[in-house]
Amino acid sequence: MPDTATLWSTPIDQASPVADREYDLIDRVIELVAQSGTFSRPALTAALHLSDRKAARLTTELELLGIISRGADDAPREVFIQPYQLATFLANFRARRRAANRAA
Repeated sequence: MPDTATLWSTPIDQASPVADREYDLIDRVIELVAQSGTFSRPALTAALHLSDRKAARLTTELELLGIISRGADDAPREVFIQPYQLATFLANFRARRRAANRAA
């Protein structure tokens, strides 16, 4: 597995062996966080060239999904998902999202 600095500085399509060009942003961020084992909003903003507002929204989503711990805005967070859990988590996440879209 590449070191954390490499994961956060490599374009996301190269950093994530699970990545697929059709994944939406939250799927891709979950992959990056799980594979790197680290998370901070400043790193997310810099790595993906996001606005502060979009990075804040993604951070909140990751917290609500139980991917990262809650914490101060710019502080590093604990990551609760491990790389070996990633495929199962994303499959369940996508299935719930498809079910919600059908119900809407």
